[in-house]
Amino acid sequence: MHYDNRHSMLVAWAKVALPLSALALLSVLFLFSGKADPEMAQLYAKVDVAELAREQRMTAPEYSGMTEDGAALTVTAAAARPDTDGAGASAADLKAKLETPGGFTADLAAKAGRIDPGSGAIVLSDQVTVQTSSGYRLATTKLEVATDRTALTAPEPVRAEGPFGTITADQMRLSASETGAQDLVFNGHVRLLYQPQE
Repeated sequence: MHYDNRHSMLVAWAKVALPLSALALLSVLFLFSGKADPEMAQLYAKVDVAELAREQRMTAPEYSGMTEDGAALTVTAAAARPDTDGAGASAADLKAKLETPGGFTADLAAKAGRIDPGSGAIVLSDQVTVQTSSGYRLATTKLEVATDRTALTAPEPVRAEGPFGTITADQMRLSASETGAQDLVFNGHVRLLYQPQE
């Protein structure tokens, strides 16, 4: 009985003393903490604070959608800046993935681009690469990705390495056929360097 009373008394004192001591510690922390110096903070920041304050920018934006023929399209970027007219955004370090219901995939990457789903297209530019699940690796300077259907269009010269060799052409288009397969079509001064399989 004597032990129970002493224990209850200790618990009652602890319920009062512990919150009060925590409050005192927090008060001391706020009392002795100095004001933050914005100029010193800018020296240690990994981003340009002044630039962030000047211009609108989204960090790590992501776009996901489904085309009319059932393909899933996902686009991510390191950063994006909205256009002044609000129609879209210019982006840096883009990565995209196109996956069709039949199992075909295309992984895309570019240093820059423009995201405008309202226009029905996302444009990749500057060191564009495409790797398909069918074994093709393509490189071009500009690639238009449709958001409403399965279609990749390179309106500028393209170089492709495939299972049977290297192809260079003035233009390229990848689209879904009526059977659901993907048609890869090269146009304008097409040159094939055939490399037979060993």
